[in-house]
Amino acid sequence: MRILSVDQARRMVCRAGGLFAGAAVAAAATLPLPNPGFENGLEGWTLSADAGEAVRVLPEAASLGKKGLRVQMAATLARFTVTSGKLAVTPGRSYQVDFWAGGGGQGAAPGQALVETVFTDAKGTELKPDLPTIRIWPAKNVAGERYFGKATIGGAAPANATALVVRIKHSGPGVGAVDLDDFCVKELEVVDPAKKPEPHDPSAGHPVPPTDPALLSAWLAEIAGDPYRGGAPAKIVIKLDDLKPSRGGVHPRWVRAADFAKERKIKVGLGIIAKGMEEECAPFCAWVKERHDAGAIEFWFHGYDHSGNGKIMEFSGQPYEFQKAHVVMSQELAKKKLGFAFTSFGAPFNAADATAAKVLAEDADLKVWMYGDAAKPAGKTVLERSFAVNLESPTIIANYGAFVEGYAHNRGAAYFVLQGHPAGWGDDRFEQFVKIVDFLIAQKAEFVFASDFVTRADLREIAKR
Repeated sequence: MRILSVDQARRMVCRAGGLFAGAAVAAAATLPLPNPGFENGLEGWTLSADAGEAVRVLPEAASLGKKGLRVQMAATLARFTVTSGKLAVTPGRSYQVDFWAGGGGQGAAPGQALVETVFTDAKGTELKPDLPTIRIWPAKNVAGERYFGKATIGGAAPANATALVVRIKHSGPGVGAVDLDDFCVKELEVVDPAKKPEPHDPSAGHPVPPTDPALLSAWLAEIAGDPYRGGAPAKIVIKLDDLKPSRGGVHPRWVRAADFAKERKIKVGLGIIAKGMEEECAPFCAWVKERHDAGAIEFWFHGYDHSGNGKIMEFSGQPYEFQKAHVVMSQELAKKKLGFAFTSFGAPFNAADATAAKVLAEDADLKVWMYGDAAKPAGKTVLERSFAVNLESPTIIANYGAFVEGYAHNRGAAYFVLQGHPAGWGDDRFEQFVKIVDFLIAQKAEFVFASDFVTRADLREIAKR
């Protein structure tokens, strides 16, 4: 297996991809953006003369590699503009810019930056981009966050366009920092609509998206070279959604996931949809109580009925009385059928509004809110989400390659809450889950319960940062 450098890996990322979702386009060519990851400081980028300390290249701002760009917003600092070198473009062709954004420093107030795709003519005059062949906007506001996430912007080169630049600007009145790294510019091509895709057997389900072995090797080498970025191995919460009785018992796929966790001696959390316990479910309840009492599984509250119609969810858009009843009924069922109250919560579809926060605040048993709103925590310990570091990509499809990519960009983070849906995992997807867990074990990660972030002082401190 060929080992790639970080820069080689970046170029391969630009070329990788196949079809883009929702559009018949593919990556045609990678444009040679100079110094896309700021490994050589600001070489290849132009900084506005008055930027001062508002723009810095720092090791702690890196998403991949050794350095990244940190831009700082504050009343005492100048507004800034950072502009890439020019890349030649062809009018009528579509261009996509991918980059990673987040960070901003531990404990820092989140800042914002505007990242733009700018087309110019031969005289340097800015031109309005045309609509691209895929659904993306030419600019995006990004904010400093606990985790790095991948962002995409772009557009189609209009008539008379000769060049494209990436521009980063001060955005918003707030203070704080945001880190940016690993820029990649691609020219897209239209796929021949007459070319039919390879036939797919619907009964087999959607396959796990492939990952280029050389690229995976590069990410793993990047991780091995600096596993924790000066920190400690990550704490891991395994958040498995949608457990409910199956003909009164437990579906074999859930049993398999629980047995695997026991075999690997790791903690996992299984989210129960409570309504199923209204029916006769003695085998299910006995199985849950046995594993709860053994202390290896945390069973958490994942809604009463997991209802939703695309806009109105169980805990988003529903009136107070509805949401309150769903919490009360679920806790009563848990106490009656299982012998304990739920102490951790994760909303169905991860959708929760201000009414949900009010209802949750009124339940004294619930202590932890996974994927909650850190700005409105409802008196709970909120565990944030990394969209780039997850068991599944896309949802339901466990994906080791996608996980390693996101982990490589976010290694050094104190904790990750990893969501999955075992009921949707056939053998191939379960194998991906196994590979992810074994990778994390090799990284010396500690698997913990969501509720441990309340009972353990060290984890309480981590959640505050």
